[in-house]
Amino acid sequence: MIRAIANIRNLSPWKKRVLYSILILFCVLLLVATPFLIYAGRVYYIKNFGIKLTASKDYPVTITEYYRQNDPQWKDDTIGNSGRKMGNTGCLISCVATAISNLDVPITPKELNAMLTRNDGFLGADLIWYKINEAIPEVDYRYSRIFNSKTIEKDLEKGLLPIVNVRYYHTGITHWVLIVGAKDGEFIICDPLDNGTKTKLLSEHGKVYAYRVIERTQ
Repeated sequence: MIRAIANIRNLSPWKKRVLYSILILFCVLLLVATPFLIYAGRVYYIKNFGIKLTASKDYPVTITEYYRQNDPQWKDDTIGNSGRKMGNTGCLISCVATAISNLDVPITPKELNAMLTRNDGFLGADLIWYKINEAIPEVDYRYSRIFNSKTIEKDLEKGLLPIVNVRYYHTGITHWVLIVGAKDGEFIICDPLDNGTKTKLLSEHGKVYAYRVIERTQ
């Protein structure tokens, strides 16, 4: 370190100016890039490691029934043109249909699947989120790659039902569930793999890896 400082002192004036300019430019770039690096790091962490959500207060559950992906009315329907069946991989479509219906726009998973299929709303069996509004102009989705418990609580206060991605009973299998309330610090969910009348705790599935919410546009 001492030798490096001595070498700098021995540089000619113009070389010192060039070196100092490079150092200043590096510091400016680092300063500008730091917020992005922090954001990217948080996004990466949530997506790959998940976060635990806890409620700061109670939110009453007002929903009385929600759609199941394995309902006999649509469990054998194909998601888009993927060849995959609703009963096996229709958790997200079921959650979205329930969330939309909660906004007084009644729609079943069967109807939603058909409308999205007509609007090229799937990539394989994966939902193309912005296609929801094209299929149903009364609603649209909102999301954030970075979210926390306050994000969920703000939605519940507005009467919205957040849709979150979990690992099914800690197995590593990707699964979507619907947050419908909170009690005693725990968020309460409707799980489309349940019987359509019971609720459970989000903590039974563990951490959350992604978040979306459906809201009205008009």
